[in-house]
Amino acid sequence: AVMKTIDYPGEEKFPIKSYGFTELGLLYNPDLQPGSAAQSLKRWIYHNPQLTAALMEAGWCKGQRKFTPLQVQQIVCFLGEP
Repeated sequence: AVMKTIDYPGEEKFPIKSYGFTELGLLYNPDLQPGSAAQSLKRWIYHNPQLTAALMEAGWCKGQRKFTPLQVQQIVCFLGEP
């Protein structure tokens, strides 16, 4: 199911909420297979030490399958909105 968000001026179009790893990976890489999309997101995180540190500060640990809204906020902060 594709979530449509209405575009309000001055508001983020991307809803900050809890996302699964693959779910978020697919938002950033819609043209990839789910497994590849998750791998791609994982690479982006691991190749960005500042993002990895920010995520860990937000309570993330490697192997975690779901991001909290706070962790998603960090990802969007470093990678931009999907």
